[in-house]
Amino acid sequence: MAFPAKLRLWGIGGVGMSALAQHFHRLGHQVTGYDREASPLTDRLQAKGIPIDFSPTPQQAEKAQGIIYTPAIAADFPEWEPVRRLNLPTWRRGQALAQVVADHTVLAVAGAHGKTTTTALLAWLLHALGAQPLAFIGGLARNFDSTYVGGSGPWAVVEADEYDRAMLLLSPAHAIIQSVDPDHLEVYGSPEGVLQAYRQFAGQVRGLCVAPEAVPDLGRPLVRYALEAYQAQGRQVEFVYRWEGRRRTVAWTQIGRHLAENAAAALTLLEALGWDFPGLQEALASFAGVERRMELYELSEEYFVVSDYAHHPTEIRRTLQALRESFPAHRLVVAFQPHLYSRTAFFAKEFAQALSLADSVLLFPIYAARESSTPSVTSKLISQYLEKPVQELLSLTLDMVALSAYLNPKPVGLVFLGAGDVYRLVPETLAYLRDRLI
Repeated sequence: MAFPAKLRLWGIGGVGMSALAQHFHRLGHQVTGYDREASPLTDRLQAKGIPIDFSPTPQQAEKAQGIIYTPAIAADFPEWEPVRRLNLPTWRRGQALAQVVADHTVLAVAGAHGKTTTTALLAWLLHALGAQPLAFIGGLARNFDSTYVGGSGPWAVVEADEYDRAMLLLSPAHAIIQSVDPDHLEVYGSPEGVLQAYRQFAGQVRGLCVAPEAVPDLGRPLVRYALEAYQAQGRQVEFVYRWEGRRRTVAWTQIGRHLAENAAAALTLLEALGWDFPGLQEALASFAGVERRMELYELSEEYFVVSDYAHHPTEIRRTLQALRESFPAHRLVVAFQPHLYSRTAFFAKEFAQALSLADSVLLFPIYAARESSTPSVTSKLISQYLEKPVQELLSLTLDMVALSAYLNPKPVGLVFLGAGDVYRLVPETLAYLRDRLI
């Protein structure tokens, strides 16, 4: 079914939904949206002329000819009534994305970690090499200042999201599978269920499927790559990776072994598809990163602040290890907002182990996202396993006077981690630290 002229997007402020909104708006559809609160992404959409309601508005749904919605929308959401009464066509986010890119040569990025940065890397490399890709990115790519790239070429770059099995709606031409770590167990039931889903996804890839050597057998041929060496001093990074008998050396300014692995994956796929490595390497040098993916603010030799989306124990460990390698003299004070009750309950001990790489930890209440409150699951599940100094905070606020107690001895790095709204504290913290430096 073709998408109608008048579309309404529920959850339009989400990263994936905002990219779809921009796509349909660019194509000339009349797009409206709903989200529960304003955000930088909704501000951007409104600036483009897309009307957004911040409370349920059934009369707006009545004016639409089709609905695209995020899985977080509840069954009792008031705008469902006119949609059901009028029998309007509806698409879940993953269904809409799969239909949008169906006539493109799709490069899909799957895996529990690294999808967004790798998707942004592929989009930027293709763009820099003149391929004019269409891209849907799960974060704000700095090179494009957007979650969406509206190129007119044959290539489409997408994240293959494992949540709600959306990745299984895609049959990409080529793909990267970066990790098969268990996550979203509320969807898959067990780690084996997660692995089976990745095997199914791999089987749907029609061409090349790239994966690191650490990923287990997925029941099909894989183009394997591996990081061989990594050196970092501050932002200056050099790494070596190999794929299929080739050995490549890269210098860039994105810190972290995990980001080097993301780059190795993107470079491997595009070189395997025929792009020459020197051209890829030149394009990579201008990659500017992704918002909230190791987003580093170096204020002085004494202070830095990092905002990062890490919300899984593996991601937290990788982020903190990267900072230890690049800034070995700095103490690390981590402010972590757990994401989802189900994830917190399942990984509480693993979260504590990862956070133990910090010198001090501030724990915020759990960000529920799409889940209902579970009173028995709190951040205390994590803190009970932590041996490092930890402070549990009752709300997403940070008293700057209290924060000052964590700033000595210097040098120190303040690291804000989580997939919720913990990023809102970063501007306030930066302003406070800059005042101290005047």
